[in-house]
Amino acid sequence: MKRTAALYARVSTHHQEQEATIASQVAAIEVYAERQGYALKKELYFLDEAVSGAKLDRPGLDRVRDQVSEGVFDAIICLSPDRLARQYTLQILLLEEFRQADIEVVFVNQPPVSDNPQSQLLFGIQGLFAEYERAIIAERMRRGRLHRARQGRMVQPTTPYGYRYVPKDGSKGGHWEIETAEALIVQQIFAMYTQAEPVSIRKIADLLTEAQVPTRQGKRWHNSLVGNILKQVQYTGEAYYNRTQKTYNEVGQTRKNGHGKRKHPIRTPRLAEEWITIRVPAIIDQETWQVAQERMKNNQKFASRNNQQHFFLLRGLLVCGICGHTLIGRRFVDSKATYGCNYGATHCPPDVPKHTCSLPAEMIEPLVWNAIIELLQNPKLISQAWNDASKAVPTGIEQNENERLENRLKTLERQQERLLDLFQEEQLDKTVYLARKQCLQQQQKTIQERIQELFQQGRLVQAKQHLMDNFEMFCQRIQANLDNPTPELQREVIRLLIDHVVVGENEIIIKHIVPVDDDCRLRPRRKAAKAQSI
Repeated sequence: MKRTAALYARVSTHHQEQEATIASQVAAIEVYAERQGYALKKELYFLDEAVSGAKLDRPGLDRVRDQVSEGVFDAIICLSPDRLARQYTLQILLLEEFRQADIEVVFVNQPPVSDNPQSQLLFGIQGLFAEYERAIIAERMRRGRLHRARQGRMVQPTTPYGYRYVPKDGSKGGHWEIETAEALIVQQIFAMYTQAEPVSIRKIADLLTEAQVPTRQGKRWHNSLVGNILKQVQYTGEAYYNRTQKTYNEVGQTRKNGHGKRKHPIRTPRLAEEWITIRVPAIIDQETWQVAQERMKNNQKFASRNNQQHFFLLRGLLVCGICGHTLIGRRFVDSKATYGCNYGATHCPPDVPKHTCSLPAEMIEPLVWNAIIELLQNPKLISQAWNDASKAVPTGIEQNENERLENRLKTLERQQERLLDLFQEEQLDKTVYLARKQCLQQQQKTIQERIQELFQQGRLVQAKQHLMDNFEMFCQRIQANLDNPTPELQREVIRLLIDHVVVGENEIIIKHIVPVDDDCRLRPRRKAAKAQSI
């Protein structure tokens, strides 16, 4: 009489699944079972497709383990030990669990494992060597990818919308090229979103769908797709490799959002020092991308979904001066609106003292609005503040300094590559290698900070000149509409000129979006007439 056996097969990736690797495992097991006299039933086929063998939380394996105690089968047939589990410790755990249930585990590509010490030793040695070999191969591949990335070669074939990947050809490594038709759509999306009267992400998606512009998945443009395009920093000409790493800590744990347990590792960001920059063709300029990021940040901050029941003039602008959290608007039964901090008592951070930060809307809202009116009535104060700030910008900066710094960065990158080659050829001791590497990285960091400083200084000068030319005209134009403003107009003007308002214990500090001589300090316990706005 044939013994009933369960079939278990596993592949790690969707790529293997598509290439029918799991089907070849099933076929090999079926042939083996027929030769050895095992009876296989279709309901006892347990398959894990695109599931890592480095964990025990697998749907197919869980079903096998659940039915072991029911006596449905007498044996489990698997192609090889690494299909059962990647790690030797997990293999031993499963084999011991099945042995205690009197279930025989048979591997097609390996002789039967007997209970004698010699067979157990041989099985353990084979498992450890296999695990060691996989680790070595994975490490070599990882280091090879990092080395190619440091040389400026693109090792990531998955491209964002607007690019296509060109595989490596001979001495020329893989790289990205601009997909002209898609790049034009990317430029249009950024142009609509960053213009003076921006188009919303939802409207952009609707317009592209109506125009029947194809996506890579179809013809329907979703809000998330447009939002993802607006976040891609690669469009400015710099792609990054080694930005994230896999974290397995939460595998098998209950999900924080949703239901069930997490089955796959999550991606967590690495330190910025570990990122590898790879130059790619630019589709948009850096300034346009920065404007889009700032606009998305503000849209998220002031999104109407955050409060759909009541109107609060300063929603999202008031900040607790003690813990730094945004104050939440509340309206009680007696219709009195207040702004308060939710992180002063029970949810107070451990390194912050207990506090109460709350103030009525009928007091703070008129003070802030009056400060804005005073600012608009005196645009020359803003002009004077800009002139004073302009004097603080360093002068005499060499025009070719940025180019000189970029050339120095390229030199340091070549030195790092040569240093790595010497270490890999065992011509340098590890201690010496790490010391020299740290020195080169520190030089790179200093130069990158200086380049960023020069960039910010250039943007500041341009922004100052632009504001000097337009702010006084803006004030004159907007004052005509402020004689009897609606609450919605008041909120738009406030958001235009104020970044946030810090609520302290005895004072309120307005942080303007435009630089001023001093912060506007409003004393809550004093009269509004004493409010000063620079």
